[in-house]
Amino acid sequence: MSSKSILIVEDSVSITWRLLSFLREIEHLDIIGSVRNGTSGLKRIISDTPDIVLLDLQLPGINGLKILEALQDKSKNKPYVIVFTNNSNFYFKERCLSLGANEFYDKSVQFEEAIAAIRRLCQEEVSLQ
Repeated sequence: MSSKSILIVEDSVSITWRLLSFLREIEHLDIIGSVRNGTSGLKRIISDTPDIVLLDLQLPGINGLKILEALQDKSKNKPYVIVFTNNSNFYFKERCLSLGANEFYDKSVQFEEAIAAIRRLCQEEVSLQ
């Protein structure tokens, strides 16, 4: 089974460390890095072409919605985007999904669900496109 690569775009150091502690346990997952602002996040998504992006919405630089908008124009090597945010109201969820996010989780109450989704993606031998 081939491994999937993931990039974390999250400005909170404590959330990133918590994520990493769980993600390191997932088989067939290569953590290619984490970035703390949206500008660097978009650059890394384009340059490193991760299979999965775990994306916060509230970021310094450009926000997660702008990253999703920029990724809409990418037809190939588009990552599987999991939005992981505290901005969990209906508007943000609908907006993210309409901009091409694949999944949406509220990090304050759905932490385990987001980790389970990544674990599931790494167990499936399917294209994430």
